[in-house]
Amino acid sequence: MKKAFYILGGAVLIYLVMGINKAFAKPTKTGSVRNSDAFGCGCFGASRGNREHNGLDFLAKPNEQIFSPISGKVTRFPFPYGDDLRWKGIEIKNSEYSIKIFYVNATVNIGQEVKKGDFIATAQNIASKYGTGMQNHIHFEVRDKNNNIIDPTNLF
Repeated sequence: MKKAFYILGGAVLIYLVMGINKAFAKPTKTGSVRNSDAFGCGCFGASRGNREHNGLDFLAKPNEQIFSPISGKVTRFPFPYGDDLRWKGIEIKNSEYSIKIFYVNATVNIGQEVKKGDFIATAQNIASKYGTGMQNHIHFEVRDKNNNIIDPTNLF
């Protein structure tokens, strides 16, 4: 019994230490990923017709606070749709990663340094563009220092 207690306690400690050292902070309070809806799945690599989803979608209510997943510098405010500038994004870079978060209204400025976990934006209501068949969410993309898109699923 005592041996099992020590093994279980050690396993819990390892789990907690591994969780503390994750590369990214969750960009939303819950960190819940968008499940399948009428427009597809929010998982990285999900089918988007003739292409794959290059990001990870996190459920977010309109005006919900969004947090920086990394420490770095705000470099620009990209637009996910060139023909509809109502929908906005934020890009943050550091020496290892470049991240983009779409469907947000930034609360920070270009050139500003942010720390992992800082409040950086509020979520837009993307469901208003696509209708009730789409769960409201933010879209999250990650590139490495060589500009290769990477799956962020296990970085949180």
